[in-house]
Amino acid sequence: MEKSGKESVSLSLHLEEPDLEALIEILSIYRIIRDMLNDQLIKNVSHIASSLLKLVNVVSSTDLIEILERGLQDPELDKALLNPPKIGLTGLLSALRDEDFQKGIGIVVALLKAIGKASTTQ
Repeated sequence: MEKSGKESVSLSLHLEEPDLEALIEILSIYRIIRDMLNDQLIKNVSHIASSLLKLVNVVSSTDLIEILERGLQDPELDKALLNPPKIGLTGLLSALRDEDFQKGIGIVVALLKAIGKASTTQ
């Protein structure tokens, strides 16, 4: 026994060179992570994770995700992403006659109003 009261253990292990290098790299990464961790960092990470989970919970309880998913899968969006149209003020004004555009603007306006309302009630 050592003076510290802990037993000393001897271990004989045969490792191939690539395995030894991988083990050394893993231990090096572990040491870096261990040195980085402190109470404040853990508190900050847990606060961020908590906030993200709240956001995911709120967003998943609305139709927003399904609407965004369907919108992002629209073939017209793919075409616009590959060849973005140049739209000026007149193009924007004519788009205002389109019912889908009007609904999209309505959703964006409602979202902005909700964000504004939430920011003043804190």
